Amino acid sequence: MKKHDEKDREKEDMEREHVVVIDRRPKYDSGETGGAEQPRYPSFVEELKARAEKAEQHAREISAAYRRIDEERDAFRERLNRDLERRVDIARAELMRKILGVADDLDRAIAVARDMKEASPLLEGVVLIRDRLMQALASEGVETFSTVGEQFDPNLAEAIAVEPAEEAERDNMVVEELQQGYRLKGTLLRPARVRVARLKEAPGIAGDLPASQGSESAPQDP
Repeated sequence: MKKHDEKDREKEDMEREHVVVIDRRPKYDSGETGGAEQPRYPSFVEELKARAEKAEQHAREISAAYRRIDEERDAFRERLNRDLERRVDIARAELMRKILGVADDLDRAIAVARDMKEASPLLEGVVLIRDRLMQALASEGVETFSTVGEQFDPNLAEAIAVEPAEEAERDNMVVEELQQGYRLKGTLLRPARVRVARLKEAPGIAGDLPASQGSESAPQDP
């Protein structure tokens, strides 16, 4: 009896292990769309296909999300670099303007010494220092520009003095630079201060200068 019972149990175990799934659906679709009949896969195969397609779609969504993150990160890095460059340019311009003030002082000292006709070794040393300073500024992108003989441009110069003009073609023309103008890498660093010719009946320049700033006006300190 025990042997018989053991055989029965083994048989039942084997039957449980070998479960056969029977797909009773038709092997082909009925062609509801009016097209050719398509083969129908077993249900578990279709389920696996659906899972694979869902996983593939999920992977595509994750990949697209990572691409968006990379693009946003690159855009943020570019904005950060541009902002940093802008701040550096502003700081450099401020420093260059301060140094130009020193160059102006040297120019005034040289002009006074030359007017006194004192060609001393000290004057030559000051001129040399001024030249070396301008070379250092030029290496940083600082350059001069001239407006004499050109029509007055408020974007490049500041009119601080006027003088009467007899000819119409000289009206609104820069006749003298009272203070040198500078650019920094093509951008205006400091406008020139100039004297402008003007016909008596012509309208004022840059909002009309006060009467006290006539032909005898002196340049103002920066």
